[in-house]
Amino acid sequence: MRQRRDFQYVLQHSNPRSLTGGWGCDETKYGALENGRFDFVIRGDQVPDVELHDFEITQECPPRDARQIFHAVDRAQNKPVRLTVFSSDMSQRPEFRRALKTDRAMLSMLMHQSIVKFLGSGESDGQLFLWTEDCEFESLGEQLEHERTFSAEDVIEIGWQVCSALQQSHNLGLAHGGLTLDTVLLSDNMQAIVVDFGVARWMNAAATANASSDGPALITISALASRVEVERDLSSLAAILSRLLQAVTDTSEITESGKVSTKVALERLLVRVTSSNPALRPVSAREFQGRLGEILIGTEDDSMPLVDQRKSTTTSKRSIVVELFESTALGEPASPATTQSAGSAWPKQILPILFVVAIIVVITMLAGLLR
Repeated sequence: MRQRRDFQYVLQHSNPRSLTGGWGCDETKYGALENGRFDFVIRGDQVPDVELHDFEITQECPPRDARQIFHAVDRAQNKPVRLTVFSSDMSQRPEFRRALKTDRAMLSMLMHQSIVKFLGSGESDGQLFLWTEDCEFESLGEQLEHERTFSAEDVIEIGWQVCSALQQSHNLGLAHGGLTLDTVLLSDNMQAIVVDFGVARWMNAAATANASSDGPALITISALASRVEVERDLSSLAAILSRLLQAVTDTSEITESGKVSTKVALERLLVRVTSSNPALRPVSAREFQGRLGEILIGTEDDSMPLVDQRKSTTTSKRSIVVELFESTALGEPASPATTQSAGSAWPKQILPILFVVAIIVVITMLAGLLR
């Protein structure tokens, strides 16, 4: 049973300051009414008129760097939520506020079964906060502390789901920026959920600006994910999977059929993902996901074969997993050899028919002469 708590202590040392005071105010435009409450899109610098007292705290999670996470109930919706409240100091840093503001629209667009849904953000007595759908799953870090074991196939399944989530966010230009064992939650039936999208990047933006002696940063980490940020997400995921592999009980390197075991193949892939050689690293979460799939369908060595299309105009290389899922109805045109063999077979098939017809004509003509 969760313990209900009063939220007043979170605010007792806060310095009141409106979010608009740091940026200058335009106005807030509201969108369509849904479930009895306005879904909003920020068109200026204000935040929705939501206060922390609009949430009833049901459980406090262990504190994290410059923020506190709670399980709570949204009183207006009577719906459980995951509430993240940032410290007063962090909330007042201009770079942090700008980064959060920039990502807010993108976060509302993330709709994926492995990403916790962003519901809104606000400010109360100088403290910024945001809330998402609640999730009762334990983090991977907690499950490892509880000595949960995994198979190599389990690790691949987790990586597959997180890659799918990352690919959607990267398509929108949004990098996670802080993937760890604590930001990936996992259910008993192996459903993975990624939380805290963007939070680490916002805090890094504030820390970077604070460490600079030249004043506030002119360019703030934002929703426009760079190549470096995408690679950082993939490297962070590889580190998570490597840690999970330590909980895999199977230590065999060669299977009974003589092939490299799934665990060894996965270890080799993760080394490539974190390699300093760009040619070995996957260029996207989708490619990382495809290579995980290649391990599941089986390879004899660590070469991770791809379908090479160097003769095409794009000179691309596609994963064999992509080939497997393409529709056979869209088959490739017949090769010249196939066309030639089919053409030469046609006369051979029609010759017996012509021979029979010729005999019938001759017999008919002879019968007419004998009359």
